[in-house]
Amino acid sequence: MKNILYQESIVEIKHLFRMMRNTLLALFVFAGTAFATESYSQTMKVTVVADNMSTGKVISEIEKQTDYLFVYNVNEVNLKRNVKVNAQNKSVAEVLNKVFEGTDIYYAMEGKNIMLMSKAKDGEVAQQANKVTGIVKDTNGEPIIGANVTVKGQSIGTITDIDGRFVLDAPKNAVLQITYIGYVSQEVKVSGNKELNIILKEDTETLDEVVVVGYGTMKKTDLTGAVMQVKTNDIKSVTAGNPLQALQGRAPGVSVMTNNIPGESPTMRIRGSGSISAGNDPLYVVDGFSLMNGSISEVNANDIASIEVLKDASATAIYGSRGANGVVMITTKTGAKNAKNLSFNATYGFQMPGRLIETMNHEQFVDFINTAYTNAKGTPVYTAANPAPDIHTDWQDEIIKDSAPVQDYSISFDGTTGDTQYMVSGGMFLQNGLISSAKFDKYTFRSNIQHKFNRFLTIGSHLQYAYTEQAKAGIGNTAGSLSSIWRSGWPTLPVKNEDGSFAIPADNPAIAGFFSDDARWNPIANYGEVTNTRTTSRLFGDVYAELKITKDLTFKTNFGIDIANVRNYNYGSSKQTTATGSGNGGNGYIKELSRITENILTYTKNWDEHRFSATGVYSWQDYVYENLSISGKGFQNDETGAWDMGLADRETMSYASGKYGNTLISFTGRFTYAYKDRYLMTATARYDGSSRFGTNNKWGFFPSVGLGWRISEETFLANNKVITNLKLRGSYGITGNQEIGNYKSLAQLKSKNYIYNDALMQGFYETIGNPDLKWERTKQFDLGFDLSLWNRIHLNVDYYSRRTSDLLYDVPIPSTSGFSTMLSNIGIVSNKGVEIALSGRIVETKDFKLDATVNISKNKNEIKELYNDVESITVTSGLGLSKYLKVGESLLSIYGLKSEGIIKTEEQLAAYQKIVPTAQLGDEMYADIDDDKAITAKDQINIGETEPNFFYGVALNLEYKKFHLDILGQGAHDFAAVGASNSDMKIGIHGYGDSFNYLLVGENQTDNRCCLPSKYAYERMWSPSNPNGTFPRAGASNLYLSDRSNSGWNYFIIKSIALSYDFGNNPIKGIKGIKGISAFVNLQNFITFANHRGYNPENGDTSNPWIKTITIGVNAKF
Repeated sequence: MKNILYQESIVEIKHLFRMMRNTLLALFVFAGTAFATESYSQTMKVTVVADNMSTGKVISEIEKQTDYLFVYNVNEVNLKRNVKVNAQNKSVAEVLNKVFEGTDIYYAMEGKNIMLMSKAKDGEVAQQANKVTGIVKDTNGEPIIGANVTVKGQSIGTITDIDGRFVLDAPKNAVLQITYIGYVSQEVKVSGNKELNIILKEDTETLDEVVVVGYGTMKKTDLTGAVMQVKTNDIKSVTAGNPLQALQGRAPGVSVMTNNIPGESPTMRIRGSGSISAGNDPLYVVDGFSLMNGSISEVNANDIASIEVLKDASATAIYGSRGANGVVMITTKTGAKNAKNLSFNATYGFQMPGRLIETMNHEQFVDFINTAYTNAKGTPVYTAANPAPDIHTDWQDEIIKDSAPVQDYSISFDGTTGDTQYMVSGGMFLQNGLISSAKFDKYTFRSNIQHKFNRFLTIGSHLQYAYTEQAKAGIGNTAGSLSSIWRSGWPTLPVKNEDGSFAIPADNPAIAGFFSDDARWNPIANYGEVTNTRTTSRLFGDVYAELKITKDLTFKTNFGIDIANVRNYNYGSSKQTTATGSGNGGNGYIKELSRITENILTYTKNWDEHRFSATGVYSWQDYVYENLSISGKGFQNDETGAWDMGLADRETMSYASGKYGNTLISFTGRFTYAYKDRYLMTATARYDGSSRFGTNNKWGFFPSVGLGWRISEETFLANNKVITNLKLRGSYGITGNQEIGNYKSLAQLKSKNYIYNDALMQGFYETIGNPDLKWERTKQFDLGFDLSLWNRIHLNVDYYSRRTSDLLYDVPIPSTSGFSTMLSNIGIVSNKGVEIALSGRIVETKDFKLDATVNISKNKNEIKELYNDVESITVTSGLGLSKYLKVGESLLSIYGLKSEGIIKTEEQLAAYQKIVPTAQLGDEMYADIDDDKAITAKDQINIGETEPNFFYGVALNLEYKKFHLDILGQGAHDFAAVGASNSDMKIGIHGYGDSFNYLLVGENQTDNRCCLPSKYAYERMWSPSNPNGTFPRAGASNLYLSDRSNSGWNYFIIKSIALSYDFGNNPIKGIKGIKGISAFVNLQNFITFANHRGYNPENGDTSNPWIKTITIGVNAKF
C-alpha cells in the first residue's frame, strides 16, 4: 500500500455515505448546517497544469484540491512516471483518464475513495488465472473496506470495495494474503470457484498503539511518561455504579477503595497521598473536558471506549496545577465508520452479604451480659427471679437483607451518515442496597456527534446528561456505623410488640434501669424509619470546531459546561423510638456550575526520519457553588415530613447558605520529537493563574521533560526475534495543587450569633488572610523501561520519586496577632515507589488461548519536614483518638497504644496496677512508653499506615473457541485501619468484627449502646473459667485503639470471575441483521481471603456489609 499514514486516512473516510440524518443533527446546536452532496465526481473540478509532472504529484494535487483519497498498491502504480497535464477546471474523472491513458492502470470511485488497480499483465497469466471472488469481514460481521487482497509472491492484487467484496484474477491454487491495519493478516488458499468468506480478527497489539493524553493522542511507542490504559473489553462485564471500580487490580500504582454504599464514589489514589489539606483526588477528564467535582459516577460504563491513567509529571504536567495527584482520562465511544449499529446491553443480578459477623446465641448473650454487668456493678441483669425471655432477635439479620437486585441496561445507536459520525446512547442503572431503603438509581443519555463540513472544517460535540437518585440508610449525609447500630440492640428484645409498636427497653421494667437515656433504643426503628435522599441532575459536555489550516497546522476551539443541581432531604419520622413523639429533619439544595473554553493549536511535521509536533493551549475555566440548607425538629406530621419547614419548632431550626467561586487561567505548550523512531523527547510547560491564591502568588509555572530510547530499534537489535521491544524512558517535572477552599488567602468576615441583654444578636468575626499563599508543588522523577520478548511477553517497570512542598496547613501563630492560626505553606511530603506489570500469552493454539497479567505496586510515604524545626503537630488529641503529623513518619500513619496482652496472673496484675490502679484480671495491658506510671495519649505510637506496604493484581484470560473466561484478583499486604466511626475508636473495637466489650460508662455505669461482641470474641474472652483467653474480660473499660488488631491487615479478593459465550453474527436461522450476540455470567467478590473478620476486608469499614454479586447479561449488536 501507499504508506501507513495514507492507509490510516482511508480508515477515517472509508465509510462515509452521501445522505445525513437530520433527525440526529437536530440534537445539536449546529443542526441543519450540514448538507448532502451528490455526484461528487462529476461536480468536483480541479486545475492541474504541468509539462512534466510525476503521477504521484498529480495524485497529491487532486487530494489537496478535493476530499478524494487515493488507494493503491505501490508495486502496481508507477508514481514516478512523468505525464503532461493541462487541465483547467476539469472534472477529476477527465484528469485521471488523461493521466493513465495508454497504461494498464484503471480506477474505481467508491464514495470519496479512488482505487487504482492494474489490469492483467499478459495473456499467459490471464489464461492460467481464474476469477476469484470473496468478501472480507471483521469478527462482528461488518464488511472491511479497503483491505489489501494480493496473490502471495506476485504483484497481482486488489482492494475490497464498500461492501467488503473483491474480485481478482489469480492463478489456480494460489495463496491470497489479506491485510488491513488494526487486524491480523491472513492467508487463504484458492480452491475452485467458490466465493471466499474471510474473517479478520483485531490485532490488539496494533489497536493499543494509540493512547489518549492531555489535549491529544500519542503512539504508545512514543510515550516517555507513565501512562496506563484500560480498554472496553476489560470493563464490559463489571456491574458497578461507578466506572472507577473497573480499575481495581488492573492498574499498577492506582488504589481504588470502595465503601459499598450504593451511589458513593470510590476513593482513588495514584502513587500515594501528597497533601495534608489540599486534596489527594486525581483530576478527571471526560472526552477532553475537565470535570468540576471529582465524580464520574454519572458516566455510563457502557459508553466508555478507554480509560487512561496519567501518573508521572511528563504525562500530567500539561494539566499543571490540577495534575499533582494524577489524571484519569475517559474517552467515550464514537460512531462506527463502516456501518450503522444498534447495540443493546442488559445485565441483571443479585447482591448478597459477602462477610457477616457471627453473633452470639441466646445462652451466650445471657451469660455475657450478666458477666459484664456483674463485673462492672456487681449486679447481673437476668436472674432466677427475672429470667431472660425466650426471644432471640438477630438484629444484624433484621437490618441486612439476604439479597438485593442490581440491574444495568443500555442501548446505543452509532454509525456514519454522509459526513456525519454519531453515537447516541441511553442507560439505566438500578441498585438496591442491602440495608433498609438504601438504593442508587441512575439514568443517563449521551450524544457524541461530529460533522465534517469539508476537508478544512470539522465541528462536533460531546453531551452527557444524568439523573441520579441516592437513598442512604441512617440520617444525615453518612450511613453511620452499621456495626455499632445493630450490636446495640439486645437479642432478648423483639423488633415489635404484639400491638405492632416498636419494642424498646423501657417496655421491660426489669431491664429498663440498665439503659438510662437509651431506654427507647430500637435499632430497626432508629435505622429504618429514616428517609435520607440525594437527587442529582447533571449536564456536562462540550461543543467544538476544528479547522485544518494547512496539512500540518490545526486549530481547535471548544466550549464546555458542567451544571449540577442537587437536592438533599433527610427526615427521621416520629416512629423512631428515640423521637419522643415528633420527627426531625431538613432539606436543602446545591447548585454547581463550571464553564471552560480552550483554544488549541497543533502543528505536526514529519520529514525523512524526523517526527515533530507542537501543541499550544489557552484555557479559561470558572466554577461557582451555591447552597442553602435548613433543618429542624418537632415535626408532628410524618406525611409532610421536612418538606414544609414551617412546621418545625422555630427554636430548633438552623440555617446554612453560601455562594462562592474561583477562576483558573492557563497557558500550555507541549513539544514532542522522535528521530528514527528510537530517540524520543517530550517537553511540556504550563503557566497557571488561580483566584484561590494570594496576591503575591497568583501564578505558577509547571514544566516537565521526558526522554525515551527505543533500544530495540537500534541496528544491533532491529531483527532480534527474542527482544521485540525494549525502551528506556525517564521524566522529571513539576505539577501543582490548587484544591483548597476559596478566598483562603483573604481576610474574611463571617457571621456569628451571640446573646446580649437576653436578646439574640448577629455579629461578625474576622479571619486572617495570607497574601503570600501559593501553590503546593510536586516535583516528580520517573525512570522506567518497557520490554517485550517474542512479541508475547511484556514487562513494564517504573521507579518514581514524588516530593511535594509548600503544603497548605493552618499553622499556629502568636496570640498577639489576635488570631490562633493562619493558612500557610509549610513542609515537605515524599512518596517513593516501584510499579511492576508483567503480562503475556502463555498458550496459543488454534482453539485455545491463555493470557496472564500480574502487577504489583509499593509506595513509601514520609513527612520530610514541617515548619520552623517543628518535629510533630497534634491534629487531634485524646487517648485512642489522636492524630499526629510527625517528621520521619507517614502522612497516613495511625497512632495507638502498644498492647502487651491480657492480665492473666496476680503477678502481672500487681505490676500493672502501679500504672493503672483500677486494673483487674482479664484487662488488657498497654505499654507505658514515656514511663510516667500512667497510660496517656503520650504513650501512643505509630501502629501502622492505612496505605498497604504493597498491593497487587492478578488477571487470567482464557479463550476456548467461542468461550471466554476472565478472572481478576486483587490484594493488599500489611496495612492498618480504624473503622468508620469515632465511637468505634473510643471503645477500641479490636478486629472490627470481633469487638468484645459492652462498655459501661457514666456516673451510674449505664449502657452506651455499643457494642456487643461477636461469637468469635465471646468464645475467646478471659474469665476465671477461661484463664488463657486472648480477649479482655466482659465489662472491661480500658479498651483503646492499639497495635493488637488494628494493624497488620492483609487480604486477597477474587474481584471477578466472568464467563461469556460469543454466538457470532446471525446465530438464529431465518433472522438476518444480527451482527453479534454474547451472553455472560459474572461473580464479583465471591472469594475473599483476609486475616480479620470485619465487614469490609479492604479498609475495615463498618458502615456497610461487604457485597458479593452474581449477574447474568447479554450484549447484542444489530
